[in-house]
Amino acid sequence: MRDPDTAVDKHDPPRYATERQDSRNWSRRRALASLASAGTLALAGCSLRSALSSVQPLWERDFSTATAASPPSATDEHVLVGGQDKRLHGFTADGEKILTVETGGPIEARPAVPSSGGPVHVHSTDGDLYTVGLSGERLWHVEGQARNGWLGRRGSLLVGIDPVGGVVTGYDARDGTRRFQRSGREYPSPTLSDSACIFPVTNADDDTKLVTLAPATGELLWESPHRNDYPYVVAAGDRIVTVRNSTVRMRRVRDGHVLWRTAVDDDVTSYFDPPVWLGEHVYVRVRRDDRSDELVAIERDGGTIRWRRAVGYELETVTATSQGVFAASSVDNPDGGVLIRLDAFALDGDRRWQTTTDISIGGTVEALGRSGEILFAASDNELAAYDPATGKRRWRYDPESSRIGVTTADGALYISSRNRGGVARLPTS
Repeated sequence: MRDPDTAVDKHDPPRYATERQDSRNWSRRRALASLASAGTLALAGCSLRSALSSVQPLWERDFSTATAASPPSATDEHVLVGGQDKRLHGFTADGEKILTVETGGPIEARPAVPSSGGPVHVHSTDGDLYTVGLSGERLWHVEGQARNGWLGRRGSLLVGIDPVGGVVTGYDARDGTRRFQRSGREYPSPTLSDSACIFPVTNADDDTKLVTLAPATGELLWESPHRNDYPYVVAAGDRIVTVRNSTVRMRRVRDGHVLWRTAVDDDVTSYFDPPVWLGEHVYVRVRRDDRSDELVAIERDGGTIRWRRAVGYELETVTATSQGVFAASSVDNPDGGVLIRLDAFALDGDRRWQTTTDISIGGTVEALGRSGEILFAASDNELAAYDPATGKRRWRYDPESSRIGVTTADGALYISSRNRGGVARLPTS
């Protein structure tokens, strides 16, 4: 996967996701959010959608025989997209086509790519894993049953999940040599860093432990005891952050040793991706019934809580940079529906700006990230760019598609038309 700068597609929710609405006292929280967001929208005086013009892509490529496309993946110089036409399509950052590789079935899952160069990898609905070079040559492939299986790439390690067999397999990305194969869960996907591959394993009693392997050899570095609660994991370099029962722990990758632990008041949890993000601080999402969620910043070195700030009624995702941190949450639209709210904070917690966008969401925020000179936010069918310093909207992109996929690499922003078949590059300056 990119060493992408943004959070993109959501995986299937964990087992407690269906409790989302009942457990949140949904109607009351939405009412509170409506009051908070109404003032922001009223100041605008009119719909931002009508006030600002749409942007044109730097380039756009349609797949003539494909009626759908996968989410895109990008290296520093290329973008790769799978198609319903049973082909993997590759383009340079300038839009020049470099490869079209046929597979045994339509491609619906996101390709796995390194941060630079190749090879690149993809699952198709025939169940097989295909590996190709950037000039289009087939390198190696593995037969299987992972019709839409998750693939992750970090350095020379490629990791795949077989949901039928319930196994996690690590390959040498260059030649397909198998480095390890272990039992594991389909959700959540493994966490990859330069020094670890971490994934949960659940036993017959539905208790879960974390297994941590060395990426180059598959050697077991450490594993946690089985526990009956759900672990969240985020990795960076030689450190990982885990969250269980609202206690945040910073660990060494090589042995799992806990460097610090911090208990956070209220509920640190998420319905989809881990409720933790790494930047200059460790940032966690705190759920508060009948009130807006909070973003909490914890010192990376010592575990001290630095600040807590309210956001919208449902904090969806966070993008952390060395200059500040941006949060996307959901709030009610007084005219009906749910909108994305954006908050920008300095590293010391000072709120720089807040805005309620006109981007409607039916489920979750599809993407939030920094690319070039913009901050962008997307639902599953809309995307807009904002000034990171002020929150003022710069442009809006209205795709001719009801489902989109988003990725970034090296200052480039790409979007695929998932129910139409195509890919485009959007401006970031």
